[in-house]
Amino acid sequence: MFSYNKLSQNIDLILAKENLTKEDIIFLLSLKDPFDVKLLYQRADEVRKKYCGDEVHLRGIIEFSNNCEQDCPYCGLRLSNSKLERYRMNDNEIIVTAEHIYKAGIKTIVLQSGEDFEYTRSFITELITSINNKLDVAITLSLGEREFGDYDEW
Repeated sequence: MFSYNKLSQNIDLILAKENLTKEDIIFLLSLKDPFDVKLLYQRADEVRKKYCGDEVHLRGIIEFSNNCEQDCPYCGLRLSNSKLERYRMNDNEIIVTAEHIYKAGIKTIVLQSGEDFEYTRSFITELITSINNKLDVAITLSLGEREFGDYDEW
């Protein structure tokens, strides 16, 4: 059986600090003893519960377009990816998908696409309005970089 040892006390002292030093972080990430690692996980879980609660919040992602005008080398949607079969959903398809997400009990919808300027500011505004008029959901946008005026309107 494990016992609460001097190393465990050191872990608690480090975790009680307002700000951790680089050495503190290296020490914590270098723990090998299963008891000490378990203790670290328990303390991390306590911090998570304190600041985030003990709930899981699901978000329904609607990737309504995989077209993108950018060519970021790390991204599968990049412009030069000729192997990707491109698609765009219309407003009705997006709204129906949002309704399915809502009926599944998910209360946050992420509208996501590449940087696809076929979807204008007014289209996105009308889409958000339509979804909000039909469903009691929060909407998050992940549309790449847009003009400041777009963000102001949304």
